[in-house]
Amino acid sequence: MRISLNNYKVFANAKINLGLNVYEKDLDNYHKLDTIMLPINLKDELEIFIFNEAGSLNIECSDKNIPTNKKNILYKTYELFFEKLGTIPLKINIILQKNIPSEAGLGGGSSNAAVFLNILNDYYENYFDIEALKKIAFEIGSDVPFFIENKAARISGKGELVKKIESKFESTLLLIKPDFGISTKIAYDNFDKLKYIKYSNLDAIERGLFENNLLLIKENIENGLEQAIENDQKIKLLKNSLRTILPNKKFFMTGSGSVFFTFITKNEKEVVETKLKIFLDNVKIFICNIQN
Repeated sequence: MRISLNNYKVFANAKINLGLNVYEKDLDNYHKLDTIMLPINLKDELEIFIFNEAGSLNIECSDKNIPTNKKNILYKTYELFFEKLGTIPLKINIILQKNIPSEAGLGGGSSNAAVFLNILNDYYENYFDIEALKKIAFEIGSDVPFFIENKAARISGKGELVKKIESKFESTLLLIKPDFGISTKIAYDNFDKLKYIKYSNLDAIERGLFENNLLLIKENIENGLEQAIENDQKIKLLKNSLRTILPNKKFFMTGSGSVFFTFITKNEKEVVETKLKIFLDNVKIFICNIQN
């Protein structure tokens, strides 16, 4: 008997946070937040093979440090989708080529999950409408709803409230990924101990995106989780090194880190990248663009 097969080759892009305001815990012990997320064109590649027969999920990944068992967010996506659909899970194979670093604040895992969720919904002829799909996405992870539509957006609540915003902003970004990650739990635990917090003016950043005004954007970015971990010795060393090497550039942490980014022009790209490679060890450098 010949088994029918559907093959998808898709890309899952990263995101950055332009400002991240964290607020007190809610009654369910989760922090509320308010942030602006933008898609960027740093992408993972997924090949998804869906067989028309009952079975399980098999994941292969180019990064051997990423689990391919039930700890992988793709597995959670797979199980939850078929649970909501109310049908027996199909046999699915995924080959994941990782280009987005993990433990970075770039949302790579969440983006993978959203792309997979969209593909599954497409296979079942869009059984879930977009709002229902976002609700499923939120059960998978707080960043996943953003990636369902994957457009510039203001994110609030616990990540479930996604309001698309109009952005005309264009910029080249330089991303620095140190050879260590940041525990999201530790970042939030440290945030709860902060006595003074600087908040982003996200309304001003929204205006900056609409007007393509880089100065307005930069001068209003703050990240509560960066403030929470700024006394970490590794973070201190990294930030001091960046200030020394590129004193005219301000770097911002995305999400809960550990990636920092700065805005550069096309003319600066080569000089800035060369300086960092010469003077900074144990980091990965990524050059990418805002994806509108």
